[in-house]
Amino acid sequence: MNGLIIICAKYLFVVNGLLYLGVFYRTPPEDRRTLVLRTAAALLIALVLAKGGGALYNEPRPFVTQHIAPLIPHEADNGFPSDHTLLSFTLAFLLVPFCKRSGVAAVIIGTIVGVSRIAAHLHSPLDIVASIVIAGIATVGAMQIIKGKGEGR
Repeated sequence: MNGLIIICAKYLFVVNGLLYLGVFYRTPPEDRRTLVLRTAAALLIALVLAKGGGALYNEPRPFVTQHIAPLIPHEADNGFPSDHTLLSFTLAFLLVPFCKRSGVAAVIIGTIVGVSRIAAHLHSPLDIVASIVIAGIATVGAMQIIKGKGEGR
């Protein structure tokens, strides 16, 4: 079971990147620009919010506070928010308007990533929830900045 947790915690987020690429290539060319611009805007907003949040709030990693070994070797730095979960959910939320099925699959994968990061003793539930909230804010912000035409085909 630990092996599966490690794989999901370290590498599963890549699947959301692959889902994103699949949707990108299936999206009509006239809508790809919207997807790419929203992605750039959402990732920038998410990065600024995550760095700002991490600077304002310090959450020691669970393996530090519980004095246990993490399943994945990691520095004992600030765990707030979870970068892996943030990236997973930002990509997931970006996909929903363009392909609901891929977006829902990516949300499920993002959830597995977050739960695995908790199970690996790298993050607390607060770190994961904060990442999901930041991803949502960043994506909605990007959608407000970059309007789309033919989404949801």
